[in-house]
Amino acid sequence: MDRKTQHRQRGFTLVELMISLLLGLLVIGAAGSMFFSNRKVYGSTEAISRIQENQRSAYEMLARDIREAGGNPCTRNIVNMLDTTKPGGAYYAGWQNGISGTNNTGPNGSDTIELGNATGGAISVTSNDTPSAEVGVSTNAGINTGDIMMVCNAEVASIFQVTNTANNKLGHNAGTGTPGNLEKPFQINQDVFDENTAAQTGYCYLPPATGANPNCLNSPSNSPAVVVKPVSIQWYLANNGRGGTSLYRRETSNGGATVGAAAEIAEGVTDLQVTYKVDDATNYVDAAAGLDWARVTAVHVNMVFRAAQGTLTKSDTEGTDSSVITRTLNDYIVLRNHQEIQ
Repeated sequence: MDRKTQHRQRGFTLVELMISLLLGLLVIGAAGSMFFSNRKVYGSTEAISRIQENQRSAYEMLARDIREAGGNPCTRNIVNMLDTTKPGGAYYAGWQNGISGTNNTGPNGSDTIELGNATGGAISVTSNDTPSAEVGVSTNAGINTGDIMMVCNAEVASIFQVTNTANNKLGHNAGTGTPGNLEKPFQINQDVFDENTAAQTGYCYLPPATGANPNCLNSPSNSPAVVVKPVSIQWYLANNGRGGTSLYRRETSNGGATVGAAAEIAEGVTDLQVTYKVDDATNYVDAAAGLDWARVTAVHVNMVFRAAQGTLTKSDTEGTDSSVITRTLNDYIVLRNHQEIQ
């Protein structure tokens, strides 16, 4: 074999191989550094996006409930037919206020807020042209004996307890059930009701089919009448069973006798602080101030959201300072249904 052929078949020298390996390691290192950097950015962005989505959904639902506190489809003139001397009878007072809360009673010293409204599905009233122990409805589906309901039109709203549901009629007899109804038909206003508990005349939600009923305290009303269920909505923090706390929403009805399942609204909420504005006061105060809840006109909500690990890695939920990423939601919500702002 001649020298020219031997030269063409010569391999890498050790120095050349070492230089090649070094250059390869530098390229791999740069690519790896870029990959892990992008992975960190992606993870942090995903964590922040989840926080923001939780903030949006939590705020929209909570704000809607606060705005509707004390609301119903009809009127602010509400008369309580429940017997306030029995357990559950005082439900009316708290519900009419529409809002209440507690201070530093939840995890991490968080607050709770409770809101009442009757803005759910409405059932049409078909007959109530005489003061009696029954009101006719288009359907009694979903209504049970013992339920606390509201019947209302544009003039008057009455809270009562159902004593029977036969033949598409809702009975509201007195003397049965807990708390039960007081011994009289529907009334026009609370003061007259409280002063005259033995009256047999009452408010008629629909005009008589023919003529006028002398036992009706009111002239025939042409406004539609409906039946709805007042509910109480609780917002609070609780342990979620995954090592953290979440924001929960739960509905109760029938004076607290019927408690719905708690719905987890947002994961990773570590604090909920609520303060209230009374009338046209400048400052917001917390629930411990002994508020007149019927005079609350606005609410200040402050929530802290913490990145929850879930399917993300621990490093994805941490910022550049190695602390868990957090965001604060801070907003003011005006109540629509309190008289001072109507």
